[in-house]
Amino acid sequence: KFGEAKYLDMARSAGDFLLEGLNLTINGDELCFSYTPLDRGQVHNANLLGAAYLSRLFSITGDKKFLDPALRAVRYSTHRQNEDGSWAYGEDKTQAWVDNFHTGYNLCALRKIGQYLNTEEYEPHVRLGFEFYRTHFFREDGAPKYFHNRVYPIDIHSIAQSIITLITFIDLDANNRTLAGTIFQWAVSNMWDERGCFYYQITPYYKNKISYIRWSQAWMLLALATLLRHCNQAAAALPVSSSQIPQSLISA
Repeated sequence: KFGEAKYLDMARSAGDFLLEGLNLTINGDELCFSYTPLDRGQVHNANLLGAAYLSRLFSITGDKKFLDPALRAVRYSTHRQNEDGSWAYGEDKTQAWVDNFHTGYNLCALRKIGQYLNTEEYEPHVRLGFEFYRTHFFREDGAPKYFHNRVYPIDIHSIAQSIITLITFIDLDANNRTLAGTIFQWAVSNMWDERGCFYYQITPYYKNKISYIRWSQAWMLLALATLLRHCNQAAAALPVSSSQIPQSLISA
Protein backbone atom coordinates (compact mmCIF):
# COMPACT_ATOMS: atom_id res chain seq x y z
CA LYS A 1 0.00 0.00 0.00
CA PHE A 2 2.82 2.43 0.84
CA GLY A 3 5.15 1.27 -1.92
CA GLU A 4 7.94 0.12 0.38
CA ALA A 5 9.12 -3.46 -0.01
CA LYS A 6 10.10 -3.78 3.63
CA TYR A 7 6.46 -3.68 4.68
CA LEU A 8 5.51 -6.42 2.24
CA ASP A 9 8.46 -8.45 3.51
CA MET A 10 7.08 -8.10 7.03
CA ALA A 11 3.63 -9.17 5.85
CA ARG A 12 5.08 -12.21 4.10
CA SER A 13 7.01 -13.07 7.25
CA ALA A 14 3.77 -13.04 9.22
CA GLY A 15 2.22 -15.33 6.61
CA ASP A 16 5.16 -17.69 6.91
CA PHE A 17 4.60 -17.79 10.65
CA LEU A 18 1.01 -18.90 10.14
CA LEU A 19 2.20 -21.70 7.89
CA GLU A 20 5.24 -22.79 9.88
CA GLY A 21 4.84 -21.53 13.44
CA LEU A 22 1.35 -22.75 14.29
CA ASN A 23 0.09 -26.29 14.74
CA LEU A 24 -2.10 -27.48 11.89
CA THR A 25 -4.98 -29.90 12.17
CA ILE A 26 -5.03 -31.75 8.84
CA ASN A 27 -8.16 -33.54 7.69
CA GLY A 28 -7.99 -34.58 4.04
CA ASP A 29 -8.27 -31.41 1.97
CA GLU A 30 -9.01 -29.32 5.06
CA LEU A 31 -6.80 -27.73 7.68
CA CYS A 32 -7.26 -25.66 10.80
CA PHE A 33 -4.70 -23.27 12.25
CA SER A 34 -4.14 -23.49 15.99
CA TYR A 35 -4.76 -20.40 18.08
CA THR A 36 -1.16 -20.25 19.30
CA PRO A 37 2.07 -22.23 18.82
CA LEU A 38 1.40 -23.81 22.22
CA ASP A 39 -2.00 -25.41 21.58
CA ARG A 40 -3.57 -27.77 19.07
CA GLY A 41 -7.14 -26.54 19.29
CA GLN A 42 -9.56 -25.81 16.47
CA VAL A 43 -11.14 -22.37 16.94
CA HIS A 44 -13.09 -21.12 13.94
CA ASN A 45 -12.58 -17.39 14.23
CA ALA A 46 -8.81 -17.80 14.55
CA ASN A 47 -8.81 -20.21 11.62
CA LEU A 48 -10.83 -17.93 9.36
CA LEU A 49 -8.90 -14.81 10.33
CA GLY A 50 -5.73 -16.67 9.39
CA ALA A 51 -7.29 -17.72 6.09
CA ALA A 52 -8.32 -14.12 5.39
CA TYR A 53 -4.79 -12.91 6.02
CA LEU A 54 -3.28 -15.50 3.70
CA SER A 55 -5.90 -14.72 1.05
CA ARG A 56 -4.96 -11.08 1.19
CA LEU A 57 -1.27 -11.95 0.89
CA PHE A 58 -2.02 -14.07 -2.16
CA SER A 59 -4.07 -11.28 -3.74
CA ILE A 60 -1.08 -8.93 -3.36
CA THR A 61 1.85 -11.24 -4.11
CA GLY A 62 0.35 -13.93 -6.34
CA ASP A 63 2.35 -16.46 -4.32
CA LYS A 64 0.33 -19.68 -4.38
CA LYS A 65 1.99 -21.01 -1.24
CA PHE A 66 -0.45 -18.74 0.62
CA LEU A 67 -3.50 -19.70 -1.44
CA ASP A 68 -3.85 -23.45 -0.88
CA PRO A 69 -3.66 -23.30 2.95
CA ALA A 70 -6.19 -20.47 2.93
CA LEU A 71 -8.65 -22.48 0.83
CA ARG A 72 -8.18 -25.55 3.00
CA ALA A 73 -8.78 -23.54 6.16
CA VAL A 74 -11.97 -22.03 4.75
CA ARG A 75 -13.10 -25.51 3.79
CA TYR A 76 -12.54 -26.71 7.36
CA SER A 77 -14.67 -24.03 8.99
CA THR A 78 -17.44 -23.79 6.40
CA HIS A 79 -17.90 -27.55 6.52
CA ARG A 80 -18.46 -27.23 10.28
CA GLN A 81 -21.03 -24.47 10.10
CA ASN A 82 -24.27 -25.68 11.67
CA GLU A 83 -27.39 -26.12 9.57
CA ASP A 84 -28.96 -23.04 11.15
CA GLY A 85 -25.98 -20.91 10.10
CA SER A 86 -24.23 -20.75 13.46
CA TRP A 87 -20.75 -21.87 14.46
CA ALA A 88 -19.63 -23.26 17.77
CA TYR A 89 -16.69 -21.26 19.08
CA GLY A 90 -14.44 -24.29 18.61
CA GLU A 91 -14.48 -28.00 18.01
CA ASP A 92 -13.63 -29.18 21.52
CA LYS A 93 -16.63 -30.31 23.57
CA THR A 94 -15.86 -27.50 26.03
CA GLN A 95 -16.14 -24.91 23.22
CA ALA A 96 -19.67 -25.57 22.04
CA TRP A 97 -21.11 -22.15 22.84
CA VAL A 98 -22.27 -19.75 20.11
CA ASP A 99 -21.51 -16.09 20.78
CA ASN A 100 -21.94 -12.70 19.17
CA PHE A 101 -18.55 -11.28 18.36
CA HIS A 102 -16.84 -14.52 17.32
CA THR A 103 -19.71 -15.17 14.91
CA GLY A 104 -19.16 -11.66 13.60
CA TYR A 105 -15.46 -12.37 13.13
CA ASN A 106 -16.29 -15.50 11.13
CA LEU A 107 -18.72 -13.72 8.85
CA CYS A 108 -16.49 -10.71 8.21
CA ALA A 109 -13.50 -12.96 7.52
CA LEU A 110 -15.49 -15.01 5.00
CA ARG A 111 -16.66 -11.88 3.21
CA LYS A 112 -13.07 -10.58 3.04
CA ILE A 113 -11.80 -13.90 1.71
CA GLY A 114 -14.37 -13.79 -1.07
CA GLN A 115 -13.31 -10.25 -1.95
CA TYR A 116 -9.59 -11.02 -1.92
CA LEU A 117 -10.04 -14.13 -4.06
CA ASN A 118 -12.73 -12.60 -6.27
CA THR A 119 -15.18 -15.44 -5.68
CA GLU A 120 -18.81 -15.79 -4.63
CA GLU A 121 -18.22 -19.38 -3.51
CA TYR A 122 -18.62 -18.63 0.18
CA GLU A 123 -21.64 -16.32 -0.05
CA PRO A 124 -24.18 -19.07 0.78
CA HIS A 125 -22.34 -19.62 4.06
CA VAL A 126 -22.21 -15.87 4.65
CA ARG A 127 -25.92 -15.39 3.99
CA LEU A 128 -26.96 -18.33 6.15
CA GLY A 129 -24.66 -17.20 8.94
CA PHE A 130 -25.78 -13.59 8.78
CA GLU A 131 -29.44 -14.58 8.92
CA PHE A 132 -28.71 -16.48 12.12
CA TYR A 133 -26.66 -13.57 13.45
CA ARG A 134 -29.33 -10.95 12.71
CA THR A 135 -32.14 -12.93 14.32
CA HIS A 136 -30.39 -14.27 17.43
CA PHE A 137 -28.01 -11.69 18.86
CA PHE A 138 -30.04 -8.54 19.55
CA ARG A 139 -32.66 -7.47 22.05
CA GLU A 140 -35.49 -5.27 20.84
CA ASP A 141 -33.92 -2.23 22.51
CA GLY A 142 -30.70 -2.70 20.54
CA ALA A 143 -28.59 -4.30 23.25
CA PRO A 144 -26.41 -7.04 21.74
CA LYS A 145 -26.68 -10.40 23.46
CA TYR A 146 -23.45 -12.20 24.33
CA PHE A 147 -24.75 -15.66 23.43
CA HIS A 148 -27.39 -16.66 20.90
CA ASN A 149 -29.62 -17.96 23.71
CA ARG A 150 -28.59 -15.74 26.62
CA VAL A 151 -28.20 -11.99 27.03
CA TYR A 152 -25.60 -11.47 29.72
CA PRO A 153 -22.95 -10.30 30.04
CA ILE A 154 -23.55 -7.37 27.71
CA ASP A 155 -20.00 -6.74 26.55
CA ILE A 156 -18.67 -3.60 24.86
CA HIS A 157 -16.77 -5.85 22.45
CA SER A 158 -20.08 -7.38 21.33
CA ILE A 159 -21.41 -3.86 20.77
CA ALA A 160 -18.41 -2.86 18.68
CA GLN A 161 -18.35 -6.01 16.56
CA SER A 162 -22.13 -5.83 16.08
CA ILE A 163 -21.81 -2.38 14.51
CA ILE A 164 -18.94 -3.56 12.31
CA THR A 165 -20.75 -6.73 11.23
CA LEU A 166 -24.01 -4.95 10.45
CA ILE A 167 -22.27 -2.34 8.31
CA THR A 168 -20.16 -4.99 6.56
CA PHE A 169 -23.36 -6.74 5.48
CA ILE A 170 -25.46 -3.70 4.66
CA ASP A 171 -26.03 -5.31 1.25
CA LEU A 172 -27.97 -8.14 2.89
CA ASP A 173 -30.35 -5.97 4.92
CA ALA A 174 -30.97 -2.27 4.35
CA ASN A 175 -32.12 -1.96 7.98
CA ASN A 176 -28.63 -2.75 9.25
CA ARG A 177 -27.67 0.94 9.35
CA THR A 178 -30.63 1.76 11.57
CA LEU A 179 -29.88 -1.13 13.91
CA ALA A 180 -26.22 -0.12 14.08
CA GLY A 181 -27.32 3.37 15.12
CA THR A 182 -29.68 1.95 17.73
CA ILE A 183 -26.86 -0.16 19.17
CA PHE A 184 -24.60 2.89 19.33
CA GLN A 185 -27.29 4.90 21.12
CA TRP A 186 -27.79 2.08 23.61
CA ALA A 187 -24.06 1.93 24.27
CA VAL A 188 -23.86 5.67 24.88
CA SER A 189 -26.86 5.59 27.22
CA ASN A 190 -25.73 2.57 29.20
CA MET A 191 -21.97 2.15 28.88
CA TRP A 192 -20.42 5.57 28.26
CA ASP A 193 -18.42 7.17 31.05
CA GLU A 194 -18.26 10.97 30.96
CA ARG A 195 -14.55 10.73 31.75
CA GLY A 196 -14.13 9.66 28.12
CA CYS A 197 -14.37 5.88 27.85
CA PHE A 198 -16.76 2.96 27.47
CA TYR A 199 -17.39 0.47 30.26
CA TYR A 200 -16.36 -3.15 29.84
CA GLN A 201 -19.50 -5.14 30.72
CA ILE A 202 -22.98 -5.10 32.20
CA THR A 203 -24.18 -8.13 34.16
CA PRO A 204 -27.61 -8.66 35.75
CA TYR A 205 -26.11 -7.47 39.04
CA TYR A 206 -23.58 -4.73 38.33
CA LYS A 207 -21.62 -2.74 35.75
CA ASN A 208 -17.94 -3.43 35.31
CA LYS A 209 -16.63 0.08 34.65
CA ILE A 210 -13.02 -0.84 33.93
CA SER A 211 -11.64 0.91 30.84
CA TYR A 212 -9.70 -1.57 28.71
CA ILE A 213 -7.77 0.05 25.87
CA ARG A 214 -7.56 -2.96 23.52
CA TRP A 215 -10.77 -4.79 24.34
CA SER A 216 -13.08 -1.82 24.72
CA GLN A 217 -11.84 1.58 23.53
CA ALA A 218 -9.91 0.48 20.44
CA TRP A 219 -12.78 -1.66 19.18
CA MET A 220 -15.38 1.03 19.77
CA LEU A 221 -13.16 3.49 17.90
CA LEU A 222 -12.99 1.04 14.99
CA ALA A 223 -16.76 0.49 15.12
CA LEU A 224 -17.56 4.21 15.06
CA ALA A 225 -15.03 4.83 12.29
CA THR A 226 -16.65 2.00 10.30
CA LEU A 227 -20.11 3.52 10.78
CA LEU A 228 -18.96 7.04 9.87
CA ARG A 229 -17.06 5.85 6.80
CA HIS A 230 -20.07 3.93 5.56
CA CYS A 231 -22.38 6.91 5.99
CA ASN A 232 -19.92 9.19 4.19
CA GLN A 233 -19.46 6.77 1.29
CA ALA A 234 -23.19 6.11 0.98
CA ALA A 235 -24.02 9.82 1.37
CA ALA A 236 -26.36 8.69 4.14
CA ALA A 237 -27.23 10.49 7.33
CA LEU A 238 -25.64 9.16 10.48
CA PRO A 239 -28.39 7.04 12.12
CA VAL A 240 -27.87 8.89 15.39
CA SER A 241 -29.18 12.31 16.34
CA SER A 242 -26.42 14.78 17.20
CA SER A 243 -28.31 15.57 20.40
CA GLN A 244 -27.83 11.95 21.48
CA ILE A 245 -24.03 12.11 21.20
CA PRO A 246 -22.46 13.34 24.44
CA GLN A 247 -20.04 16.24 24.11
CA SER A 248 -17.58 14.19 26.14
CA LEU A 249 -17.58 11.55 23.38
CA ILE A 250 -17.09 14.11 20.62
CA SER A 251 -14.12 15.62 22.42
CA ALA A 252 -12.68 12.32 23.68
